[in-house]
Parts: sequence; C-alpha cells; structure tokens
Amino acid sequence: MSDSSKEKKKKFADMVSRQQGDDQQSDNHKQTDDLNEDLNTLKERAAQLEDHLRRAVADNENVKRIMQKQISDASDYAVTKFARDMIDSCDNLKKVMENLKDGDPVHEGIKVAYQKIINDLKKHGIEEVDPLGELFDSNLHQAVVEREDNEKEPGTIIEVLQTGIQPSGVLHLGNYLGAIKQWIGLQDKYKSLFCIVDLHAITANKLPASELKSNIFKTAAAYIACGIDPEKSIIFSQSTVSGHAELGWLLGCYTPIGWLNRMTQFKDKAGGDKQKASLGLYSYPVLMAADILLYQTKYVPVGDDQKQHLELARDIASAFNNHYKLDYFIVPEILTLDCTSRIMSLRDGTSKMSKSDPSEHSCINLDDTDDLIVKKIEKAKTDSILGFATLECRPEISNLINIYSVLSNLNVEKVCEEVNKHDMKHFKKELADLIISVMSPIREGMNDLLKDQFHLHEILKKGTKKAAEIATHNIKEIKDIIGFAQ
Repeated sequence: MSDSSKEKKKKFADMVSRQQGDDQQSDNHKQTDDLNEDLNTLKERAAQLEDHLRRAVADNENVKRIMQKQISDASDYAVTKFARDMIDSCDNLKKVMENLKDGDPVHEGIKVAYQKIINDLKKHGIEEVDPLGELFDSNLHQAVVEREDNEKEPGTIIEVLQTGIQPSGVLHLGNYLGAIKQWIGLQDKYKSLFCIVDLHAITANKLPASELKSNIFKTAAAYIACGIDPEKSIIFSQSTVSGHAELGWLLGCYTPIGWLNRMTQFKDKAGGDKQKASLGLYSYPVLMAADILLYQTKYVPVGDDQKQHLELARDIASAFNNHYKLDYFIVPEILTLDCTSRIMSLRDGTSKMSKSDPSEHSCINLDDTDDLIVKKIEKAKTDSILGFATLECRPEISNLINIYSVLSNLNVEKVCEEVNKHDMKHFKKELADLIISVMSPIREGMNDLLKDQFHLHEILKKGTKKAAEIATHNIKEIKDIIGFAQ
C-alpha cells in the first residue's frame, strides 16, 4: 500500500475516533443533564415531603393544644358549676344566720360551717366580690340586661327584686303588714318591680269585668299610698306585658306534670271537685315562675304560703338551664318576709286574713273608714280566758296581740305586759286607735289617687313601658336559645 493510501486511512481512522469521542461526550452530557433533572425532581419532592411533615407536626401540636384546652375547660366548667352550687349554699347559710340571734348555738354552728366553706373556696382562688353599686367589669361580672336608669350612673350593677299581689279585692291590713310595708325598704337596695298580677286573679273566683278593672286601679293606688315610689320602682299590671303569658307557655314545656301535682295550693283552692278547676289554676305556679324569671329576678319576697311555688320556679329555671347547658336564667332566691307580720282573720285565728273571706268582718281593708275599723275590732273574735298572761292555744287573741306588736314596734311580751293591766274592751279600743293612726293616711292617699284616674293610668302605663322593655329583650334571648326563627 502506498504511503498516500496509508495516510488517508489514518486520517479516516482519526476522524472516526474523534466522532466517537464527540458522541460519547454528548451521551455523557445528556446523562448528566438527566441525572441533574432527576436530582432536582427528588429535591423538590423532598422539600414537599419536608413541608408536609412540618405541617403535620404543627397540626399535631395544634390538636394537642386544643385537646388540652378542652380538657382544661371541661375541668374548669365542672369546678365552676360545683363552686356555684357551693356559693348558693353559702348564701343560704348566710340567710339562715341572719334570721337567728347571735349567741344561739345553731347560729354559731352554722357560722363555723359557713366560714369553713368560704375559706376552702379562697384556697382555690374563689373570693366573694360585692359588685352592687360598682361599674360593670366584664372580667368579674355577668350582665343580664342593660337599660336606662336616671338614678344610676351608666354601667352600674344592680339586682332585681320582683313581687306582686292579686287584684281580687281591696287590699287589707294583712297585705300591708305582711308584705307591702316590708317591700318599702327594699326599693333603695334593689331595682324593684311591683306587679299587679291580674292574670292570676282570673284563675278562680272570676270577678265582673268592671270590678276587676276597679280593683286594679285600687291596688295601684294602695301600693303608692303605702309607700311604693313609682319614681324608684316599676309598678305595672301583669296583663299589659305579653311576655308573662308567652314565657308561661314556654316554661310549661319544661315543667313535668309530676311537679305540678305536688303543689298543695291547687289542692286547697280547687276544693273537693278538682275536675271543675281551671287549667289556669292548675298551671298557676308556672305562670308565677314566668313572672319571676322574665325579669331575671334575683330576689322574691314571699310568705310561707308561696314558698313552694318559688321552689318550683327555681326548679324550672334549673331545668331550662340544664337542658341547654347554659346558665341563662338566674335561679331566684327567697327573700323571707318577717313571719311575725303574718296577719290572720279577725273571725278565725287559724286562717290567714283574706280578700276572699265571705265574712265582711274578717279583715280590715285599706279603704275602711275609721268607724268601720272600730266596729270590726269590736266584733273580732276572742275567747273566755281572762287576761293576756298566756297566748298558748289562743289563736284569735294571739292575732290581735300580734297586730298591735307589729304596728307599735313593741315585742309581744311587752305588749302583753301593757295590755294585761286592762280588760279586753280597753285593749280593743287601743288596738282600733292604733290601726286607725296607721291606716287613715293610707286611706286618704288612696282616695286622692283614685280621684285622678288619668294620673294613675299614666303611672301604670309608664311602668308597663319599662317592664315591657326588659321582658321583650329577655324573651328574644330565650327564643334564640330554644331555636325559634325570629
């Protein structure tokens, strides 16, 4: 082979070799690019997985915190409910102590128990605060309703007191001494609503329309003449605020029949034939509960004969709260009236003085004339035992002595000591004079008010407006809790 051919062959071989090298290098570059692309994909996937992991860890921590918070809240809620029950018990013990004399062994024993509970509550950070008269602090206080009150600085905390009397007749001495006289001093301590409970008045012994209407005005006049100040308190007729009847129906849906079957007043008022008694009389206690709960009432001044009904109102409030797992209704407390002021019939010392008593000489009405008062006291039933040395088993004499005691602010022993110096005729004259000295200004005040019925109607109208404002607000909240679409 010639040199020329060899050189060409060599050049061709070199060219092929270079081409193969270039191809190999190209393949290497491609593989590198592919590997880099795969690496970037893996890095992105790793970053995504790392992000998912961080999120999962964060979510897990959040779930743990939420669970811990829920456990803590559940514990706090349980402790709070228990503490509230203990606080209610303390309040009840405190009221019992107030009705016992210092030095009484029972008083001292209750005092020790009360202080022990208070000290135990303090160990757990629960201390008594007295917010009345202070400005509202959302960290310490729970508002029930807010409304205007010209006598109080905006935001001032007050408690509500509510009570009332049926306009089934003219109010009498028993109503005054047993209730109204004791209400007067409560006006300055609480925001008071004094209702004329005319819806209750038609549950039994229904009066002619004109007589019922007249009695409503007479009851309003009696409230004011006795000392209830319409500038301090709300005076209104129950039937003029629709929330009473509406809430009565709603609460009836949370009241078991068995609870109503235990009410002794229905059995007494229905008499021998319960089948003829009205549904209104049977459900009377539920409407009374509505009267109280409608205004988020804290205190209700009642006598012994109404305590069972107030206990039912407490049970109904608790039943509603427990059903919806809310502490919406304030569970009302009994403000016990002075039992010594319970005035009995002048014809039967074992029965309470009543507007519905068939004997016209059984009670002294607030509008009785002086002569009529004297006549009724002269005819008041007594007994054949001479003197006043003992009152045991002498209900009629005890009643007359008690009336004198309450009106004169003298204790029973002192009254007996004084009147024992004279005979029954002399005592009755002194008693009649004492009653007249108290009742005469009230009668005159009532007569003056009744002469201007327009003014009296305006007072009731103003009271209705204030009461309805509170009632409407609370009824809306109650309906929201139940789930009504409004």
